[in-house]
Amino acid sequence: SDRMGLEDDELANDVSAQYHFGIERSDVMVSTRAPDCLLMVSRSTEEGQQTSSSKEDVIVSPVLKQVYPKLVEYVKTYGHANIPLGSTEGRQCKTLRRLHIQQKLTEKETSLLEDLNFTFSSMEDVYFTGDFDEMLPKLLAYEEEHHDQYQIPKKYKRDPELGAWVTGIRRLGPNGVDPKHAERLDEVNFMWKSKRKCGSKFMKQYRAIRERIETEGQEAVLADEATQKWVRAQRDTYRRGTLSEARQHYMANICGREDWYEI
Repeated sequence: SDRMGLEDDELANDVSAQYHFGIERSDVMVSTRAPDCLLMVSRSTEEGQQTSSSKEDVIVSPVLKQVYPKLVEYVKTYGHANIPLGSTEGRQCKTLRRLHIQQKLTEKETSLLEDLNFTFSSMEDVYFTGDFDEMLPKLLAYEEEHHDQYQIPKKYKRDPELGAWVTGIRRLGPNGVDPKHAERLDEVNFMWKSKRKCGSKFMKQYRAIRERIETEGQEAVLADEATQKWVRAQRDTYRRGTLSEARQHYMANICGREDWYEI
C-alpha cells in the first residue's frame, strides 16, 4: 500500500506539472485547456491589439504614424490628445494641425484624430504658427490675380492654409498681430475687415462682449450673469485642454487677466 501511495503521489505531481506546462502524454489524460478567465483576458488583449493595429493601418502620413501610439497613451492619462509643444510629440502635433489646414490628411486620418479628441488649429492659430514671410507673397499673388481687396474665402480650395491665415489675421485685427506685420499689411493696403459675413459662434460672442465693454465698462459687463455663464463655459473647455491658444488670448483680453480661468 505504501508503494501504491508513492506511485499515486508521483502521478499526481506528474499530472500537476503537465497541466502547468501544457504537456500531453498518451498514458496520462491531462487537460491542457487554460482557465476561462485567462482565455478571456488573452482574447481581449488580442482584440485590442487587432483594433489598434487596424486603426493604424489607415494612416498614410509619416508624422501621424509616428506619433499616433503616443497620442493614444496621452488620451488614457489626460482624456485628450493635445500634447504640449515642449516635447517632440507636441511639435509633431503642431505639424499635424498644419497638415490638416493644408488638407493633407485623409478623411480617415482626420477621423482617427477626432476620435481621440484632438484639437485642430483655429484660424488665429494658423497666423501664430505660420511663417509671415512665406505667406505674404502668396497673399499678394492672390490679390494680383483677383483684385478684390484680399477677399480670400476662409475655405480657399486652391490654398486652404492661405485662406485660414488671412481669416485668422482679420479676427485678431491690427492690434492683435505683430506690429511689424500690421505695418507691412498696411503698406499693401490690406483690408482688415472682410466683406464676407461669417464667423464662429465663439467669435460672434467675443465681439459682442468687446463692444459692450467699450460702452459699459469691463466691470459691469463681467458682472452680468450671461457673460459669467459664457466665461465659465470657456473655462471648462480650457480645463479639458481643448481651448485653442488664440481663444485663451481672447479670454484674457476680455477678463483683463492672464489667469482668467481662475475667476
